[in-house]
Amino acid sequence: MNYRLTVHVENAERTRVETGRLTISKETKKKVAETKIKLFNTLSFYCKTKEACIQKLSEVRSKHTIAKGKDYKKKDKYDKELYNISFVN
Repeated sequence: MNYRLTVHVENAERTRVETGRLTISKETKKKVAETKIKLFNTLSFYCKTKEACIQKLSEVRSKHTIAKGKDYKKKDKYDKELYNISFVN
């Protein structure tokens, strides 16, 4: 059995990621790797048991602020932490 924990976080860090494309630098006129700044605000983890998912969720809580539902039309998610534990094969 495998479970996946998906957590939506606030105050996520911006990360510089290489795109795999090469561009010509204006200053040096040489080819350099192109980079973009991405925001990863959804974290996903695979765990063997639900208990391991709960343990990982507490680790995420200690490092990040978990986002809360803001859409008042979705009564089951409104003002609750946005995380999900799902079964995967």
